Amino acid sequence: MRRILLICATAALVMLPAAASAGAAGRPAHGFLVVRKASGDGGPNGRPVVTVGVQGFVLGSVSAKDEAQIEIYHLPGAGAPQAHGLDVSAHGVRWHGHAGVKYSGSGFRFRAINGWYRVVVRGSGVYLFAGGHGSVWLRGSTFDPRGDGSYALNGGRALSLPTRLLKLPLGRS
Repeated sequence: MRRILLICATAALVMLPAAASAGAAGRPAHGFLVVRKASGDGGPNGRPVVTVGVQGFVLGSVSAKDEAQIEIYHLPGAGAPQAHGLDVSAHGVRWHGHAGVKYSGSGFRFRAINGWYRVVVRGSGVYLFAGGHGSVWLRGSTFDPRGDGSYALNGGRALSLPTRLLKLPLGRS
């Protein structure tokens, strides 16, 4: 009897790592995006500098000397987005039937954690960190291409924001 239990236990230990890796293979790998000092043309009402569609999280801030507008749309069941700061206002918005919140102002922090989110950033002085899997659209300033901020994807080196719209995958599927 002991011999049978020992054989079963050994077989389970050998098969466990293979079963765990097979389950993880079906899930998309997570990626990370870091954006520093993002600035676009047209200020808070101009074209988006960064748009992130992600299942995961987005954290960010707007510097006190700059002004930005952040729109965060979320699917039902996702955590409610939040923003905190002295100079921030919030208004309800909709995009393709999805509820969202538009935060406007300067010197505030924002976050959206644990769910599907679409985050649209306009203005300047925005720092953003996103993790999960999805897509990223980036477009910096055409007037000041050297001073419009930088981005790094999946731990890569920091690059200047592009002057033309650039779509990149976040993570791997």
